[in-house]
Amino acid sequence: MQMIGKRWDDIMDYLRHHAASKHATHIIAKLVVAASAYFVWQERNNRLFSANKRNVAQLIEVVLMTVRMKLHTMKFGRTNSVNQILSEWSLPRELLLDQDDFG
Repeated sequence: MQMIGKRWDDIMDYLRHHAASKHATHIIAKLVVAASAYFVWQERNNRLFSANKRNVAQLIEVVLMTVRMKLHTMKFGRTNSVNQILSEWSLPRELLLDQDDFG
């Protein structure tokens, strides 16, 4: 998602364009946006209805941890881009499908 603009419209256009895609990068982008929306809304409610507050770094960390945990439940095909994604997200190689799982 690094090549996407920072404006909400740009992010939503990207997600709309790749909505049906099962490519790992697009799945992660959708997960990041969904988790971000959820935790920003949760933070809003916490600030309105309780004394709990998290700073931006804490919100980013909870979003990334949540997405990483979800990714641990998935399996990915063996491609160079997936290998790079696993490395960037510090995910185990056990998430890669075996060759026999493709057919």
